[in-house]
Amino acid sequence: MELFSFSDMSLQHVPSYAGITSSPIWSGATSKLGAALPEQLQTTLELAQQLQMFSMAVGKILPVTALTLLTAVGEYKAAGSYTGPHEYRSMLVLNEQCLAELVYQSEHPVTPMQQRKLLELEQQWLFPLRNALIVTRLQQLALRDTLTGLGNRRFFDDAIHKALQLTERKQQPLVLILLDLDNFKQVNDNFGHHAGDDVLLAVADAMRSTLRASDNLFRFGGDEFAVLLTAEDAQSAELVAHRLVKAISQHHICVKFGVSASAGLASHLNDESAKAIFNRADAALYDAKQNGKNVVRTASQQITTVADVMNG
Repeated sequence: MELFSFSDMSLQHVPSYAGITSSPIWSGATSKLGAALPEQLQTTLELAQQLQMFSMAVGKILPVTALTLLTAVGEYKAAGSYTGPHEYRSMLVLNEQCLAELVYQSEHPVTPMQQRKLLELEQQWLFPLRNALIVTRLQQLALRDTLTGLGNRRFFDDAIHKALQLTERKQQPLVLILLDLDNFKQVNDNFGHHAGDDVLLAVADAMRSTLRASDNLFRFGGDEFAVLLTAEDAQSAELVAHRLVKAISQHHICVKFGVSASAGLASHLNDESAKAIFNRADAALYDAKQNGKNVVRTASQQITTVADVMNG
């Protein structure tokens, strides 16, 4: 049985950006809300929060060591989870649609009586869970590129402003890397858009395999990509940029179609706006494209635009 999907949209697996709350999962834990479970679950549409509420109710029935929710929009693990010797799985089904799978782990086997009680508990979650899944998927569609699953331009605009605020508050480095594919137009012209899509998916995979935090990867549309690096990652930004360019150019799909990537990066200057750092990274990218492609260029400290580079 497939996981829950909507009639007019695909619930493909997209990495979730929801956070897990810090409440413990220990046996006998009680909810701070003090209300019945269905009422608690209806107070939030965050899947992670619903899972935490559910885990506290589970603790009264079964001393679990871990509780994991597997959905088509991501995998969620209750805070405090650790591997136990015994595992019990249960499918959450509503109106013949499988919403998710729950994985319980415990120090002791789950008895038939406990299974029945857990089933009763799960029934109380079905409608709130379905609503949370719908909202989560819609959020992901609004912030993710539908082809690659990377963040879209809207996600990027929000992320860079938040990163700038954090950078200024903590006085930590921030680097923006912009990438543009070399020879991509010829792929679409000579082999069709399906081949172009294959190349874009390959580029996204190469970028994910290179970077630890995939939420810092973005596709603006077309063959334009961006990477935000903060804190320790920003300190080795030029090395990261070279690794990205190398990983893309060596991916077998990109090799097949003769596609590589050029990159421009800019380090954040004091009191610099998002537009200013973007313009400097974009100017560096333009310089890379004009100087042999498949290369990395670092922006000057001066605030520059592509128009400035062309006129210079």
